[in-house]
Amino acid sequence: MTLSAPPESAAETIRLHPFGEESCEHEIKVLQDQYHQYYYNQSRFNQDVLDRDVYLIVGRRGSGKTSLTQYFNFQNHIRNAHSIDVNEPQVYSHILQGIADRNFISIDLAIGEVVKIWDYLIWTLIFNEYREHDPQIKAADVMIRKGNASHFIHDVLAGLIKKYVDESGRLSDEISDLLTSPIFVNAQQKVLEFTAREPVIIAIDTFERYDLYNPPMMVVTASLIQCANNFNIAYAHKGIHVKAFVAAEIFPHIQETVITNPTKFIRDPVYLLWRPKDLMRLITWRFYKYLEESGYRLPFNSIDWNDQREIRQKLWDPFFGKQVRNLCGREEQSLPYILRHTQMRPRQMVILCNRIARDATKQGKFPYFKDISISRAVASIESELAGEILSSYSQIYPGASDIVTALSAAPPIFPGNYLDQVAKRTSGFWPKGSYTANGFRRLVTELGIVGRVRKEDEKSGIVEADFEYNMNDRLVLSSDDRCAIHPMFYSKLQIKRDGKYIVYPFPDDEEYREIQQN
Repeated sequence: MTLSAPPESAAETIRLHPFGEESCEHEIKVLQDQYHQYYYNQSRFNQDVLDRDVYLIVGRRGSGKTSLTQYFNFQNHIRNAHSIDVNEPQVYSHILQGIADRNFISIDLAIGEVVKIWDYLIWTLIFNEYREHDPQIKAADVMIRKGNASHFIHDVLAGLIKKYVDESGRLSDEISDLLTSPIFVNAQQKVLEFTAREPVIIAIDTFERYDLYNPPMMVVTASLIQCANNFNIAYAHKGIHVKAFVAAEIFPHIQETVITNPTKFIRDPVYLLWRPKDLMRLITWRFYKYLEESGYRLPFNSIDWNDQREIRQKLWDPFFGKQVRNLCGREEQSLPYILRHTQMRPRQMVILCNRIARDATKQGKFPYFKDISISRAVASIESELAGEILSSYSQIYPGASDIVTALSAAPPIFPGNYLDQVAKRTSGFWPKGSYTANGFRRLVTELGIVGRVRKEDEKSGIVEADFEYNMNDRLVLSSDDRCAIHPMFYSKLQIKRDGKYIVYPFPDDEEYREIQQN
């Protein structure tokens, strides 16, 4: 396929990188009020999270949680909707943690108290949004400094502490009286009259990095989940939609040990588990917008974004090529090759493709990435991607970066009992008294470093393996299992690349088989 160069008079593209920025925050800084024009609106999650019964969204770092909170501002599924985005938890969370810590006689008691706080905070956000609609709503609104929702919550919390936290640090019963006061109840009733016609979506994001040894932080997140559940049951059908975004890195811990009745408070969460076709469509969408904006004359007039085969034929294969020669000299399909060096998250895919584009530009080959060594470009960024995974777990598993070095120079495929052998080398890196061999297994599977082999093809050398990040539940490895190192960690851990194995870290799903067969 021949691609005409952009005309000399073409305006400079608004995007800094061909595949976009690596985070939603940076995308907004670059695109500003044009962000909605470049937002990838074909993701199945866009519809999933707007379902009336959905109040809990779970995703790992880089899976698109923040992008979805921004999507609520310009979505058109819920008509005439207001959107309130609480996306800076660091602004106010320390105050909530302080309240949770003061009430830490028991986890259940602390959660119950902080649920009341969340209940009050969410209602005050709603009152503030609709305050000009009716005098009774305005009467219940808290007049504070102007700012975003996170700063609003900070100021409301500061006021609550002054009024309703007693000398012993306990939250007084007056907070319950406040929630049932005539002014508050009348404002709620008036709000519900308006949300029936003008719904509101309240998106509350939480921290990406968590310390499991900080119980108040766990309580704050667990109480948000319970409060969102309560709001969903009582008010979703009346036009109030609370959406709580929780990091998948800590969600299993909260579900198993913090929330005492998970079947009651955790109902059908949406897990941001991306499929290969979704990621390919996201990446090619961004690339297409970049080429279009830059003035390149593409050899086709239109593209059907619902036709995966057409997308691959027009925007993937011509630029990335159908095949890639890996670092061991073997030919692989380009799409599975790039995908297998990620944990199936948009951010990782964007970072990888931008690195490939950068190398192509340096070599004067842009936008034809097939004319450079894609495998070398991928290898040059692998360690950074692996480092981000380790960073996201640094507070959950203190010393994780040092602990995983026990797997340095490991073979790409090994028996499960090998983990017990190397685990002993890590004992000095764990917090005092916390080392166990099982804990080491838990860490390497949770981080997505080690998975379980599902199938091996001796002829092709392809090894299919299951990894925890593709699952809604834990991956448990036994000594008898055959295990695999995730390809994204090969550079970081200096894994032996002998060319014998090609690890496909994809789940057992028809869509993945179709990608491989093509």
